[in-house]
Amino acid sequence: MMRFVMALILASVFLGQSMIAQMQSVQPDSLSLERAIALALEHHPSMRAAEANTRSAASGVTQALSTYYPSLVASGGFTRTDGVFVFNPSIPPKGQTYNSYTTGLQFQGNIFDFGKTIEHVSASNEFLDAANADSRSTRDEVILNVQLAYFGLIQAEQVAIVNQEAVDQSEQHLKQAKANYTVGKRPQFDVTKAEVDVANANVNLIRAVNQTRLSKLGLENAMGVRSTGAYRVQNGFDVEPMNMSLDSIRSVTMVQRPELIAARSRVEANVSLTSAAWDQHLPTLSYTSGWTWSNFDYTPLFRRWTAGLTVSLPVFEGFAISAQVEQARANADVARANLELLNESVMLEVEQNFLGLKEADEEISASSKLLEQAEENLNLAERQYAAGVGTELDVSDAQLSLSNARITRIQSLYDYNTALVRLRRAMGNAAK
Repeated sequence: MMRFVMALILASVFLGQSMIAQMQSVQPDSLSLERAIALALEHHPSMRAAEANTRSAASGVTQALSTYYPSLVASGGFTRTDGVFVFNPSIPPKGQTYNSYTTGLQFQGNIFDFGKTIEHVSASNEFLDAANADSRSTRDEVILNVQLAYFGLIQAEQVAIVNQEAVDQSEQHLKQAKANYTVGKRPQFDVTKAEVDVANANVNLIRAVNQTRLSKLGLENAMGVRSTGAYRVQNGFDVEPMNMSLDSIRSVTMVQRPELIAARSRVEANVSLTSAAWDQHLPTLSYTSGWTWSNFDYTPLFRRWTAGLTVSLPVFEGFAISAQVEQARANADVARANLELLNESVMLEVEQNFLGLKEADEEISASSKLLEQAEENLNLAERQYAAGVGTELDVSDAQLSLSNARITRIQSLYDYNTALVRLRRAMGNAAK
């Protein structure tokens, strides 16, 4: 058992120190949170997809507007005819071959369609507004993911530092236990217990260092960028206060949350499409004109000109228009229901993150007091052990309590910062 413990100690010490040496062997570049966000907005694939969706919606507006403009079509053709023709029963059939040439311009457009085009243009503009809001939502989500990953890396690095300090303290205590055992002041159990504490501390350090590496990978994934070299993030957490009341946060959320803006735009778009579908019952007034040049030889071509007005009114189309109107109304009802559901879920998200922020704020105060007490407890245990009135178990427990208190303090700061950015994301203000 003793050999196994010593082997574990040596392996853990070697691996832990090797990892720390690798982390400290380079002078890494500094990566600020603002720079990480900028890299994500520039490189993350979801941003390109959002931009493409916005371009698609803008093209839809152009297509809807095109109905306002006339169309001009140019045409040209050549026909060769060869065969036997019967011109009259009294005239024998006659074989004939001839060519015909024709070219022309056709000019046509709508004069008035009783609102169909206007409603389609209005719907397309609303869909474009929704696409712009979706793009904002994607941007906010990218920023949030970077912030969470960045804070996660800070947390992992700070926990690794705490575990490294725990290793250093355990090793120092092991030396003290060995010295006391050598002079007969302490039993061999103290040495064995101190060796086990060193092994446990090194195992925790190995896990913490590996978690740091995983957190760094998570940050790079959130940025959409793979690092080719070492970099470091800021050393600690900022505690930025949130002074807004819950009612004020709700009001701001209703105005600027991009998902709500997009949902409201889709409701308006579907209402416009419903009107456009019903307007198909109404007539359409259009015009057409054209110029045609034709002959049996390519020169000269003889010109003809035509112009006219057309009024079209659907009388019966197999109930297709009524079905389209009903379908458009159903789509509008779905959009309204989705907006109501989204309102509820967004308000729930806001309230949950607000309460989480308040909880984390209280945890910071409590963890600060816990850390202070743990430091005092360790100092007292070490003094008692040095004076010969304390036990190895007291020191070990005090060291473990201090490490746990430091990690709890780090966790509370992490919880506060993540709750704050989640709340801002819920408000539609992730970039702040």
